[in-house]
Amino acid sequence: MSDLDSKSKALAFLRKERIMSAAINNAERPVATVLLYAIDDDFTMYFATHRSTIKAKSLAIDPKISFSVWRNHEMLIQASGATREVTDSNQLESVLDKLAESTTTVEDFWPPILQVKGSDYVVYEIKIDWMRALDLSNVAIHNEQQFSQII
Repeated sequence: MSDLDSKSKALAFLRKERIMSAAINNAERPVATVLLYAIDDDFTMYFATHRSTIKAKSLAIDPKISFSVWRNHEMLIQASGATREVTDSNQLESVLDKLAESTTTVEDFWPPILQVKGSDYVVYEIKIDWMRALDLSNVAIHNEQQFSQII
């Protein structure tokens, strides 16, 4: 499979799925969380969280994040990158619209994004610096060489 094919398959998969498991550095211990996300054509991802959460406080100190998105018998994406708070009001409005749209793709899921108001919430952008994908449609996984490097 060509790099372009791998990239477009990974992007299509990430557009279809909308929940990621993320890991964030915290001074006391690593923090794992589940987040609703939106993604752009250039693999820029977005998520929102309450300002008072451990993840928001941790990202203010160390903006690095890693995450996985997977569906059994389909695909696994593993990636990492750096976050930054979205503060531009025009971009913020656009991102919130994308996140709200993401909620419509996840059956029976009503995340707190629907309650985002004022300065209680912070919206983050993730610039991915490393990503790989594993095709899970073949049940027999033999080794790491089956991963496709995406970014």
